Order: sequence, then C-alpha cells, then structure tokens
Amino acid sequence: MGIKATGSQPDQAQKFAPDAEIIFREWAVNNADITDVCSTRVATRLPRNATLPFLTFFSNGGTMMTPRSEAFVSSVALQVNAFAGKWGGGSSSQPDYATALQLANGVAEAALKTGTTRVVTPTSATAAVIYSFEVVELPIRVEETETGLGHYQLSLIMNYRGLD
Repeated sequence: MGIKATGSQPDQAQKFAPDAEIIFREWAVNNADITDVCSTRVATRLPRNATLPFLTFFSNGGTMMTPRSEAFVSSVALQVNAFAGKWGGGSSSQPDYATALQLANGVAEAALKTGTTRVVTPTSATAAVIYSFEVVELPIRVEETETGLGHYQLSLIMNYRGLD
C-alpha cells in the first residue's frame, strides 16, 4: 500500500534554520545600537580579562513557530548578558553599571526596532531572515561577586528562518 503524505507539507526546497547563535551574533555586530557601546565584542562567552564593555549570549533552545507549517520558521530563546567595568577581585574591581545597562538597553531597543532583516555571515555564507524579536525580559542587574563587573541580563526570542 505505501505511505502517502496528506495535508500541509513543508516546501522541500527550504533550508532548515541555521544556528541561532551565528545569526544573532551577525545581527548584533551589524547594529549601531550595540556596536556604538561595545564595538564588535560580542561572543557566546566572556573571555577572562577581555576588553570591556562586552556582550555575551547563548541559546536557551526553541521551537518551530508552527510545527505543521509549510515554512521552517524557528522561534529561539536567547539569554543576553552585558558586562562593563574594570576586571578585579574584591576592592580592586570597578563595576560600571551605567555602561552595562546602556549596552543591555541598546540590545533591547535594537531588537524592538528590528523588522524583517536578511542576515548573511561573511565567513561561512550562512544566511537567514530574522522576522522579529520579542523582548521577554527587560534588563535586570546581576551582582557579579566573582568578576566584580557591572552586569545586566535580558531575554529575547528571535523568530527567523534559513535562506538558500
């Protein structure tokens, strides 16, 4: 008898959404609301003694926006961390909460202003379309007892899909 697909089926020519962290970083380093504060110092982890301010982020996972849709549109949760100040420990550290908050607010503002945006990485030619961001959690201050840095954290959802 065999198996026959029925109902709504995805377009087989579509690309599955690429790594959200690659797409988010490329978007961030090409956004003046962010780079005016931290230049291109954006990565998935904070290197010890990195030049500050610095923006880190990581994917908390996600889902397909509509699992039965004809389009492979992903909705991915991202945790974003803004750091600023002077490295140290105890009394030698100098947190810069104002700059950390400025960077975190810059990310939130840039996310809210982003409409449909094509993103292509120059090194790997990874391509995607970001449809929108949702700011799930506005910046909150995090006490950094270990590094002594100013630190703010926010949560975003990025809705995007891969391109050919």
